[in-house]
Amino acid sequence: MARGYDLESRPANRHRRGHLGKDDEWIRDFISRAPLGYFASRWDDQPFIHPMTYVYDPERHCIYAHGSVVGRRRANTERHDKMAFCATEMGRLLPSNRALHFSSQYRSVMAFGRIRHVEDRAEMEHGLYSLIDKYFSPLALNENYSPIVQDDIDRVTVFALDIESWSGKENWKAMTSQNDGFPPLAEAWHKDEAFPMSFGRMAPSEDR
Repeated sequence: MARGYDLESRPANRHRRGHLGKDDEWIRDFISRAPLGYFASRWDDQPFIHPMTYVYDPERHCIYAHGSVVGRRRANTERHDKMAFCATEMGRLLPSNRALHFSSQYRSVMAFGRIRHVEDRAEMEHGLYSLIDKYFSPLALNENYSPIVQDDIDRVTVFALDIESWSGKENWKAMTSQNDGFPPLAEAWHKDEAFPMSFGRMAPSEDR
């Protein structure tokens, strides 16, 4: 095991580079705005990652997501309730004239806790309406879509990740380190449009 990374001496939410860490207010803001989260579950010793839409509830300090009543997410979380969560934002790719220093701008939040399958009807509706409000505002209940009915409840699992610890991290520097002993890169390589995959964009497909 790498020195100092057992969970007794270094909790899961502690950064190696502490100066990049962010406070709770920053974390709450970021996790509320990020469009996609990644939920880590497991089936015994087989880990899984589930990319999902989600919504953070600051009053309950939990993350709501939804899925099918059957499937991998449901099965894994019935077997093991511990879960890790990540939301991230990628900025501009940062080139260097030294191989070691190629980098990127990024922001991220990690959260750790225990997952619940919400059974209470009122909380299920709260979680589902919160998801709709986050992603589909300003569509309005009873004006643009009908209320939740029992058939909707019967066909969905509402997951609640009760957060026990979290951490935020940001490295949004304008430029990465350069090699003073090697010819510098042209200024054009430091522009936003220099590399297709900056800002988390998909690389162009060969079929398009």
